[in-house]
Amino acid sequence: MNVRHIMLILALGASLLLAGCFGGPEEHELAPFNPMGISGKHDPQAEKWFAMAHVLWKDNTCTDPDKAIEYLDKALKIEPDYTQALLRRGLAYSEQQRWEPAFADMSRAVRLAPSAETYTWRGLVMLRMGNALGAIKDTTRAIQYDSAYNQAWNIRGGAKLVTGDAAGACEDFTNGCSTGDCTGLESAQRENICPK
Repeated sequence: MNVRHIMLILALGASLLLAGCFGGPEEHELAPFNPMGISGKHDPQAEKWFAMAHVLWKDNTCTDPDKAIEYLDKALKIEPDYTQALLRRGLAYSEQQRWEPAFADMSRAVRLAPSAETYTWRGLVMLRMGNALGAIKDTTRAIQYDSAYNQAWNIRGGAKLVTGDAAGACEDFTNGCSTGDCTGLESAQRENICPK
């Protein structure tokens, strides 16, 4: 590379710098890095504890319920009406078969924010508790809120199986599959409960 090329590169670099391409007043700031997924809808510290608990879930199963409850207790101490934290803590309690606090958290979440999600997860806790009729009632309510909420269809299908209503379960599993989650239908078909 000769001196002329070096001078040309330096001149080009200087003109770009003066034009604002590198660090001038026109430079836009990058959005803040948000590895924890904090939404800004809740207290940031409460969201941090919730995010730490949330990563402990694989599908609908908590890999470490004790740790999740510890984190969610901290989130709920900061923000007692944090619906998502109540739902997750209720699920963690139900995995420990601690039915009373699980149902209490889910019921509080339903009161704070009645929705397809809150009714579905309370329905799941009721099904785990052995209350299939209560699960059917809650998931039916969830479906009234949002008929595309596939977890509600699948959980209601499972509850109907428990009550002996295989035809109703297959219909619910089919609806769950049509809204994006075929796990209930595929499982029931493998067990020869629902036709293929």
